[in-house]
Amino acid sequence: MQAAAGGVGVHPWDLAGTAGCWGWRSSRRDPAALTPARCPAHPGPQGSLTTHVLNTATGLPAAHLALRLAQLQEPGAQWRELAQRWTDEDGRCLPLLPPGQAKAGTYKLHFETAAYWESLGYSSFYPFVEVVFTITDPTQKLHVPLLISPYSYTTYRGS
Repeated sequence: MQAAAGGVGVHPWDLAGTAGCWGWRSSRRDPAALTPARCPAHPGPQGSLTTHVLNTATGLPAAHLALRLAQLQEPGAQWRELAQRWTDEDGRCLPLLPPGQAKAGTYKLHFETAAYWESLGYSSFYPFVEVVFTITDPTQKLHVPLLISPYSYTTYRGS
């Protein structure tokens, strides 16, 4: 926190040219007591289902990777596509399910890994990666990261 005229603190996100998503918040009761706070201008993903793809061969986000979300329809075991996205420069995309749209059920994230690796001049052992998971509590935010290399992948339930 920097002091402004009159000794009043200025939040980092109030400073010209700052674009960080974290700053400091003071209490109304004790303005000197600072706690970390997310920047109001950059609240982060607000969806109930998000993903993030990292290229573990380079240690960088996997930018410009196509992905799709589908939900299993019962009976008959048919998949219904719900969303299509491309990852941005940070390996992220817009939320796949906005708040309130998740329902209990089985979902599938399909990542087009072969096209991604080909765009970087590599071949891939896996032409695509599908992550199938179950939403049991639609009120919880779900984050499903994917870590990829040309010959491996891993995923986990993130936060």
